[in-house]
Amino acid sequence: MTSRLYALMLFFLLAFGLLALRAWHLQVLEHERYALRSQGNYLKTEGIPAPRGRILDRKGRVIAQDRLVVDLVYEGGEVAFKERLLPLLGLKELPKVQGPTVLKAGVPEHLLPTLAEITAGQKNLKLVERIERSYPNPISGPVLGYVLQANAEQVKRGYSPDEQVGQAGLEAALEPYLRGKRGVKAVEVNVRGERLRETILEEPTPGQDVVLTLDLDLQRAAEKALEEALADINAGRRSKGLPPATRVKGAIVAVNPKTGEVLAMASAPSFDPSLFAKRPVPQEVQALLKDKDLPLLNRAVQPYTPGSTFKLATSYTLLEEGYVNPSTALRCSPYIVFGGQVRRNWATRDMGPMTVKEAIAWSCNTWYYQAVAQDPLGVVDRLAARARLLGLGEATGLEIAERTGLLPTRAWKREAFKEPWYPGETLSLAIGQGPVLTTPAQVARMLSTIVNSGEKPTLHLVKRLGPREVKPRLEPVPGRFWTILQEGLRKTVKEGTARHILGSFPVPTGGKTGTAETPGKRAGLEHAWYMGYGPAEPGSPYPPLVVVAFFENGGEGSRVALPAVRKVMAAYWQVEEAQAR
Repeated sequence: MTSRLYALMLFFLLAFGLLALRAWHLQVLEHERYALRSQGNYLKTEGIPAPRGRILDRKGRVIAQDRLVVDLVYEGGEVAFKERLLPLLGLKELPKVQGPTVLKAGVPEHLLPTLAEITAGQKNLKLVERIERSYPNPISGPVLGYVLQANAEQVKRGYSPDEQVGQAGLEAALEPYLRGKRGVKAVEVNVRGERLRETILEEPTPGQDVVLTLDLDLQRAAEKALEEALADINAGRRSKGLPPATRVKGAIVAVNPKTGEVLAMASAPSFDPSLFAKRPVPQEVQALLKDKDLPLLNRAVQPYTPGSTFKLATSYTLLEEGYVNPSTALRCSPYIVFGGQVRRNWATRDMGPMTVKEAIAWSCNTWYYQAVAQDPLGVVDRLAARARLLGLGEATGLEIAERTGLLPTRAWKREAFKEPWYPGETLSLAIGQGPVLTTPAQVARMLSTIVNSGEKPTLHLVKRLGPREVKPRLEPVPGRFWTILQEGLRKTVKEGTARHILGSFPVPTGGKTGTAETPGKRAGLEHAWYMGYGPAEPGSPYPPLVVVAFFENGGEGSRVALPAVRKVMAAYWQVEEAQAR
């Protein structure tokens, strides 16, 4: 009996001891925690924004990056020190609001100390930090793109409502790499909604930096050449009795043909990408969205009628398919009659017999008419297939969204229009007219393939993704007459349609002018093209370059696009403009 009594007493002693120990733990060690909870405090978790990766040019210069900005947020009701606050904000009265409203977005640094003092202890007026995209060295807006806060669909996919998301251009194309991983923090808040303390549970992970192939210096030269072309466009319009243009619509693409690296890509009209990053989004954005000249459109990757630049694809097809050989001579007459229709050359005089090299150099329409008239129904499909081998009518490999254009065939016309292909249509197609559509980027790839003697590069705008280098890719294209095509391009500059601008240029170059008629438009409103490359002779110390300039309704290619290409070439090879004229 005694042993049972002792055991029972021991059990109760141990139980009371454990209870006393737990009470001491709660009242002493956990006192602060539970005292706060007893007053109505609670913990909640919040996301920590992750900075987007930077976008840099090939030399490491920052094009886009994130920065920390501070907004003044007002939630309605009376505030203290209103007489000090209103003059700082340029307001007469505080607005009537329901819910948090930004009174001042991006508070200037010199105002922060004063506003921090005024807002201290005011639950309906506070300074809130956020991350904003900034562009220390902005490039052409249609190429770079822009960011906006996540929309409803993107929030469903896992974005936070306050997260910046690339919506166009490079910012959108590189989103998977630029986007970081949000962090998590625990926030203790009392019953009045006041934040007491924060604890970081998981640090945010910044997005990866992306190094572009673009060279900022050449990019600026290309953008400037686009702007300066307005004077040449309007000189041409005056000569045709047309009203002047108020802005340039066009694109310039500069490529290293050996690697496919895009060294410059400019599109006009352009826009400032930082407008979209501001909060609230300014009214200028709505004006951009409604602008009939489509400043958000990247014209470097939009399809247009290529005009005489397409004659290189035609020349390649005629030679490789055996319709002509390098010594075949056809007369460059002022016109020919085909199918009862008169088909004219751009020159009104008889320019005599020409081989394919002279036909390229002098852009002789009637030479190409005669060459394809041998087999107008048979050559059309072969022309489409051969042009595709050169890089037309297909994606170039660029990381940004691009259109593929159109290389018409007999099957395409039957399907699209329920009509047969007519022989006369082949004559138009041979000189880059009719339904054929190509992009400036594709034309740059075609020219690169020709000057590489059949090595077709994949174009790319990205040089490095985080630590990973993007390697050049080249695809072999069958051909036996690359030298003939190159000699025709060189002849264009030495004695043909580009001689007046580039004939005495310090670097030997080759190229091709293009003037593409636009249906329903008057003379003088054609699309202006020029594609050029250099050095065009062996032994030159200058690095390789291909440049394509396009101007929508710009007029003659030799008047508008050719001088623009010369300016870009002069900037790349660091040749003085006075020397390059």
